[in-house]
This record gives sequence, C-alpha cells and structure tokens, in this order.
Amino acid sequence: MLGYIVFLLLALRASALLCLDCVDSDVVRLSNAADPCTGVVLVTINYLEGTICDLNWDMNDAAVVCRQLGCGVPTSAPRGSVFGVPPNRFPRISNVGCRGDESSVFKCSYSSNPDTSCANKRDASVQCTGPDQVWLVNGPSLCAGRVSIVHNGVWGKVCDDSWDQKDASVVCRQLGCGAVQSYQYNSAFGNSPSPVLMSNVQCQGDESALWKCAQRGWNFNTCPTGRNAGVTCAGGADAVRLVNSGDACSGRVEIKHANHWGTVCNNQWDMKDAEVVCRQLNCGSATKAQTINAIYRNGVLPVWMSDVRCTGAETSLFDCPHGSWEFNSCTERSDAGVQCSVRRAFNPTVFRASLSVDPKAADATLLISSDGKDVRSFDRERCVRGATGVISGKWYWQVNTDTVVSVPDASLQQDHWRLGVASASVNTAVLVPNVPQQGFWVLTQGLTEYTVTDETNRVYRNPGRIYKVGIFVDYEEGLVSFYNADGQQHIYTHTATFKEKIYPYICLGYGRRTSLQ
Repeated sequence: MLGYIVFLLLALRASALLCLDCVDSDVVRLSNAADPCTGVVLVTINYLEGTICDLNWDMNDAAVVCRQLGCGVPTSAPRGSVFGVPPNRFPRISNVGCRGDESSVFKCSYSSNPDTSCANKRDASVQCTGPDQVWLVNGPSLCAGRVSIVHNGVWGKVCDDSWDQKDASVVCRQLGCGAVQSYQYNSAFGNSPSPVLMSNVQCQGDESALWKCAQRGWNFNTCPTGRNAGVTCAGGADAVRLVNSGDACSGRVEIKHANHWGTVCNNQWDMKDAEVVCRQLNCGSATKAQTINAIYRNGVLPVWMSDVRCTGAETSLFDCPHGSWEFNSCTERSDAGVQCSVRRAFNPTVFRASLSVDPKAADATLLISSDGKDVRSFDRERCVRGATGVISGKWYWQVNTDTVVSVPDASLQQDHWRLGVASASVNTAVLVPNVPQQGFWVLTQGLTEYTVTDETNRVYRNPGRIYKVGIFVDYEEGLVSFYNADGQQHIYTHTATFKEKIYPYICLGYGRRTSLQ
C-alpha cells in the first residue's frame, strides 16, 4: 500500500513537470539587490525558476511587476542584467508585452520560448518606489503632522500602538526633514477617515524607510479609534522654485514637500499669493498671477497645495492658509504660475562642461572622431550616449547641429536629430518613442519644427529650427532644460526624479553631422 502511494506521488510530480501551460501561483520575486523592491526579475513557471529576457522590456512591464509585488510604482525598467546575473540563470520567458494595468505579469502577453538573442546579461530588472510613500499631513509645517502613507495606491494612516522615537526618526530621515523633535499619540494632528494600513510598528531606528520596519502586517488593524501616529521633525523642506521660463523670477510655481517636488493648484490663486512667492524668492513684487498655464504649461508632478489663501503679508508661501496636504481640490489640472517685477534670467553656461562620446560604445554605422567630438551618421537614425555620465551636480553641454554630410543616396537623407539625456540602464538603441517614462528626456528637431514629449505623452510643438542646442541638467533638483544656445533662449524644462546615473544622449538621422563643444 505504501509503495502504491509513493508511486502516485511520483506520478503526480512528473505530470506537473510535464505540464507546459501550468503556472505555479504566479510566482515572481526580485534578486541580486539589497532592496526588496529592486533587482533582477525571477519568475517560476512549471515549478522551475528563471529570468525574463529583456527583449522589449519597458516601464509598462515593470509597472505590473512592482504592483504584483506590492512595491508601488517603477522608477526604471533596467535591461542588460544591471544588478548582475543570478545564480543558475536560465531565461524562462521573453517578449513580455504588458499594457501596464494587469495584476500579474503572467496575465501579459509573453513568449515561453526565449530565442538565441537572450544571451548572458540580457535579464530584465525593475526599480520600484517601495510599498509605501510617507507624508506628514495636517500639521503646521511640511515636516510635522499626522503620518500618512500610501500602499498599493491606497492612502492610509499609521496606528500609534508601539509608536516611539525610533519609528519617528525613520519617518524624519525618509522625508529629508532632519532629526526627530517629538512624536505624537492619540491623533494629535487630527483623525482621518482613511483606513489604518500599519499597526504595531517597531523600527530599529536605522531603516531608510518606514515600510522596512517590522509591523503587524499590511491592513491588519488592531488600532482603537482615534489613535493615529504623529511626528514633528527638526528640519524643514521649505523650498519654492519657478520653472519652465528660463527666468528664476517667472514660471510655474513648484514647492518641495516631504523631500519631493510638486505643484500648486491655481484654484483661488491670485495676486496676493503671487506677491508672497515673489517676496520669498527675492524677486520684487508680483506683476501677474498666472491662472492658465498657456505660457508655463501644467506640470506632471503631484499637486501639493490647493486653495491657497494668502493675505499678501506672509514671508513664505508655507505660512499661507491652504487645503490639506493629504488631498487637493484641483478638479482639472491647472497649476499656478507667477511673473515677478525682477528679471533674473538663468545663465546655464556657468556650468559648462566638455562633451564627447565614446567611439567604442557607438553603433558601427556612426563615424566618430578619435576625440569623440565629431559624430556623423551614414545609416538610418542611430544613437550614441556621452562618454561620461553624472550622478550629482549641475551640468551644461552644447551641441552644434546644422551640418549635413555627403551620402550616396540624397533622397534618403533624414533631416532630424534628438538631443538630451538618458538613464544609464536604458537601451539607447530604442528610438521610439524616446519619452521620460522610458528614461529619455530629449528635444527632437524635424524638418520644420522641434518637439518635446513630456511625462504624460503630451507633445509640445514649436515651429522653426535650432542650430545650436544647450542642454542643462540639475541632478539633485531633477531638472532637464533645453536652450537655443544662440541667445540662450529657454525652450522647455522637464521635471524628473533621477534614481541612477544619466548620460548625454545624441541621435542623428541619415546624412546628419554634429560637433560637440
């Protein structure tokens, strides 16, 4: 009898191994990184674990993996085994084609027979934000208030059971708000109808994020009514900037809250509010309070402030009454803008740096000079990145573009180029669509116009031609700005959050030539 049972178990195991269409509970995990929400993607199919070939891997695919793992949203979708090759590596699937809204990567289209192009170091990876984001709300400043978190897209709160100095210190560090001054019990900053997402939090105090601390379990609520955790930190993220005008005293209003930049909704925005901003930035008095962003364009960052009601006498925008940090009443996205009486045109050329490309890393059809300063294309559009990447600081590069070369077939000549920056992990051979979601921040010149695509896939078109392009990067502030270098006229500013090294990025159409300065 015992032998018969053993025989049945072995038969069942063998049939499972032979089941070519089975998926063992949609098993996905990340490997080769200390952060549990970063690493090489490993999948288990038919009881066998392996990697995903990075063929066609993009941010839509990464979004599904991050969601499936409860790790928030992706910040990048690296290719090429950037986190190293896992032990016993074997590609299990390739050509993953997610829309981005699937609940599991196994619900996306994919091929279960990776081809020979999936050689070593062709594994897909992800970098996710983490399972929560933390903000302090309903307090007197950006660095004091009720602890509010978002997990899997749901806003919630933290119970104050076991809440102590160590827990509060992790929140202050995560938000870039300095040391903890005090921690609060019993909903000192008010209660909220949102659900309790974390209970019995027990941090060691050295964690980099609250979600890395021990707790009872997500959505496991043991919290008495009216027992929300609060924090007061010593530091302040009190910062305001004006962007997308090329003038430090005019532009779209952006504020830094909880160590992240965001925008201000224009509902109730008026000259009193604009006056406070101009004074705070030492830009004189307000001459205009933009309520329609036809000039400065709406941002793509989160809306941090709405219903701002300054008297005009405040020294800082953060001293003005406004709606809750946790929610905004901006029903239709329209960000506030300001024009001040003082003109302080930003001069990016003070951060001028030498630019060259690496001839060894370029496509063979690009002809590149030995010093990496001259690039010519003798094929369809080809791309190359700069020889040196940056991971901090301010940088300005300049490129001459108005040159053509003699080609065998002039009828095939492509009168366009793309210039900007690209993340270190992206595949720079990908030409379309070259958008921020894929790690590209670029300006494109066509036959009669130049275009910029923002983080929401909106395309801004401007007629005319640019013969000398300036590219400015402020890594810490997340800015990528383009200038017509003849006269330093501002064209467009991207706002981003960089997570890795970025490189200058150049694409040339057939028959184009560029010289790097």
